[in-house]
Amino acid sequence: MVEKMGIREDLVVLEGALYASDHPLTIDEIKKILSTESDTYVIQLLEKIEQKHKKVDSPFELQKLGNAYAIKLKGRVKEKVAPLMPKIKISTGALRTLALIAYKQNITLAKLAEVRGNRAYEHVRQLVAAGFVESKPLGKTRVLRTTKKFASYFGLEDDMDLIREKLEELLK
Repeated sequence: MVEKMGIREDLVVLEGALYASDHPLTIDEIKKILSTESDTYVIQLLEKIEQKHKKVDSPFELQKLGNAYAIKLKGRVKEKVAPLMPKIKISTGALRTLALIAYKQNITLAKLAEVRGNRAYEHVRQLVAAGFVESKPLGKTRVLRTTKKFASYFGLEDDMDLIREKLEELLK
């Protein structure tokens, strides 16, 4: 009986963590939150949460994004409540720059500016501030790649190849 109470409490804590986190949680992060060593236990809890949201008419669903998990609004619900959701304001130019960074991954700032023009520098500042792009020094330039927040925000997996495939599908 004590074990079942532990499972219930872990389910509540895990579901809350998946909902509240600003990024999808990996199995290792979940194990730390629940103070457990067992991947199997965490996966069982994730399956229970997934089943719960499939059984009831819940507005939420468990999403697997690469090797991490998050609780997100279901598509049909998200469409209807979108006007209520906080928006990150990014210009069309910055979105195009973001798409190029996502497609190329690990592109240098110099190469990006060559392709997108001098406005790319301001776009990158905005995208880094929004948490969608990380910028690391490389000699006299910087290397740019998208972040987990980018993948989560746009409902993508944090996998360069999968992001590239999704972008190619969208461009067809």
